[in-house]
Amino acid sequence: MSNAQKPNQDYNIVVDVDDDEPTLEFQDFATSNVQQGHMNTAGPAAPPYQPPGAGNEASQANGYSIWQVEYWAQYFNVDSRDVVQRSYLAVVPKDSFLDVYNSNPDLWGTFWIPTSVIFAMFVTASMSQNISDALAGVKRQYDFTMLTFAVVTIYTYVFAIGSFVYGVTKYFGSQPALMECLSVYGYAMAVWIPISVLCVMPFNWFRWVMVSIGFASSGFFIMRSVNQIVGRSNGKLHKAIIPLLLVAHALLVVMFKLRFFSYAVSAIPGSDGGPGPEQPAPTATTT
Repeated sequence: MSNAQKPNQDYNIVVDVDDDEPTLEFQDFATSNVQQGHMNTAGPAAPPYQPPGAGNEASQANGYSIWQVEYWAQYFNVDSRDVVQRSYLAVVPKDSFLDVYNSNPDLWGTFWIPTSVIFAMFVTASMSQNISDALAGVKRQYDFTMLTFAVVTIYTYVFAIGSFVYGVTKYFGSQPALMECLSVYGYAMAVWIPISVLCVMPFNWFRWVMVSIGFASSGFFIMRSVNQIVGRSNGKLHKAIIPLLLVAHALLVVMFKLRFFSYAVSAIPGSDGGPGPEQPAPTATTT
């Protein structure tokens, strides 16, 4: 009988262990986590703020150094559709440009759009002067100082003012990205490409209208985008910085008008019925 009871005693020991195990199963562990989650009403701590696009830029770096070509190649990873869409939002700022830009930051438009504006202004201004001088009967020579003036003025405005906006807003806690500040001023130049072509028209009032439209369109785009960046801080920085940026933009537009879009079209001498060039007086002949 003792041999027959021994297996039963072993079996009872196993059953006792099995009866104790449910208290250690995952079901009780999960239940305790759920109860603890309900008790934690404060929730997890909010992550630190990052400007839109900052996380995207960091994730795209892929460990490349700033001195490597691969680091900068990521900012040219856009196609023509992206550039056209962003240029359209800069010319017709009905939607948020920065929301679209920060999804995939680029330097293509930031550099090539101002470069295209430099080329367009120089070519159209030279063409206008050629037409004016041809109608006046004056020999025309290309003024390459206009090209130098355009390069210095536009590049300085885009990169210096864009960097200034980045530094000031960074100091006051807006936490901007340098790329987005430069992109605002780079894409703001897009409206001056069609305006440069239209200002070839030989009507000064028409050129003033086009320049005014360019100032209003690009100025509104810059002020709206900068105000969106400044709005990330809790201070009242925008009340001081935005009027200064508007004045700087107005000075740029005045320089555009005086240097590239101001020329007079002279009529061909004698074409208006007035006296033409002096003719040699006829000499009397005797026979």
